[in-house]
Amino acid sequence: MTVVHEPKGRGLEVHDFLSAALFFAFALFSLLWPETGRISLAGRSIPRGFLAAPALLLLGLAFLSLGRFSMERAPGIVRFLRMFYPQAYFAFMFLESILLSAPVGMGASHDALFARLDLAIFGFQPSREFSAALGSIPAVNELMFGAYFSFFLVLTLTPWLAWFKGDKEECRKQMAVFSAYMCIVFVFYVFFRVMGPKYYFADLKVQRYGQFAGGFFTNLLKGIFDGMTLSGSAFPSSHVAVSLLMTLFAWRSYKFLLPFYIVLDLLIAASTVYLYAHWAADVTGAVFTAIILLPLLFKAHAPAAGFVARLNMAASGSGAA
Repeated sequence: MTVVHEPKGRGLEVHDFLSAALFFAFALFSLLWPETGRISLAGRSIPRGFLAAPALLLLGLAFLSLGRFSMERAPGIVRFLRMFYPQAYFAFMFLESILLSAPVGMGASHDALFARLDLAIFGFQPSREFSAALGSIPAVNELMFGAYFSFFLVLTLTPWLAWFKGDKEECRKQMAVFSAYMCIVFVFYVFFRVMGPKYYFADLKVQRYGQFAGGFFTNLLKGIFDGMTLSGSAFPSSHVAVSLLMTLFAWRSYKFLLPFYIVLDLLIAASTVYLYAHWAADVTGAVFTAIILLPLLFKAHAPAAGFVARLNMAASGSGAA
């Protein structure tokens, strides 16, 4: 088993290498499919991708350059940011995958397949009927919108548990797995576009969430959703798959938290259908994605860490020469 100790000097982490790979891939996609919007520059309207590509390329190079800086005497907050920065670009790259999925798929999507699948399994559309049955109850709305919002707290806070426990090696492994997951799933979103029920059904697209009455979380998310387009990355549900990944992280650090996370996973999964953001099949796909993919990513960490360690040794040798 390869053990990578906390670097006393310089050196890349596995998540640096994976982050750079993801940004390089998206830089290439942006050049190949630049029509992810239009930007006015010097009086001319140009495809957004032509500006996004160099920005993504520079960010990828910046991730690779992190190995040049020593963390031995860096303040704790700097070491913390060095470890967990992949969390900061999750939302950005999620949205970037949505933008790219439209030109890659030439505007088409696979939603008709998922609509038929949900109907064949349940005999009705869960994304319609769930909220239609309970949407007049403000307490239920607040629970569902709150559960949907809790995903962002879980995504942010859970990887930090191992850090505060003092297990930096576990932090390193978790960030590598999280980064690898993003590499695989975000690229998949680009090439397999599923918009979700609220964009596929015309009436839901017009209706949005105006009919939901609730409290703080209901009103907060209604305001956020009104200003965002999230059509293109519905399968597998990132809310569900990443929640399961965070549950696994929590279990590895503090096993007593497992019951709490399981309840939260169930509520988050239900909320994605209740808010007609996902087909029921998206939730099922996310569960299978987590069951199949996550163990493989954890097993792959040791050889990946060994590969990056050899890169660091080679870089140190060339630097010494």
